[in-house]
Amino acid sequence: PRRSTPWRAAVLVVCTNLLIVLAPPRGSFSTLARHRPPAQLDGLAAGFALPPEQRDLVDWVRLLRGSSQPQLFHGEPIQVEGFVLVTATGERHLAQLLVRCCLADATPVQLAVQWPDDAPPPQQDQWVRVEGEMELLDTSDGMRPVVIAHRVTAIPKPRQPFRT
Repeated sequence: PRRSTPWRAAVLVVCTNLLIVLAPPRGSFSTLARHRPPAQLDGLAAGFALPPEQRDLVDWVRLLRGSSQPQLFHGEPIQVEGFVLVTATGERHLAQLLVRCCLADATPVQLAVQWPDDAPPPQQDQWVRVEGEMELLDTSDGMRPVVIAHRVTAIPKPRQPFRT
């Protein structure tokens, strides 16, 4: 029988660590977001006082969730950034992950998007800037806020991709 020697185990550990450093695993923001409950966002927050074009994704979601009259935001200009989240139903939303303490508590914040017809929708996990306007669409689930995208621009993943 062949006996394992300590140096073989050491070589295996060193090679494994070297492989992780040279070719780190690439996590999927969408996969993480799909397996987490939505972020709990309380109140209208300061985003209400901001001009519409200065609100970020989290401000918009807070406003829409906190308002009993989302139709107030109909037609307002919107410019937000995030990654493309493909939902369980196959829809492509724009999302960010909100971290309150650490990555273990990351929760998704997302907006439905109606992507432009003249281009294919962006791929899952791709980071984009969406410019358009807020609209309310009548769906089987009732009136639903949706970003009508007029312009979609691919952007690099931010150095700090999580919101705090």
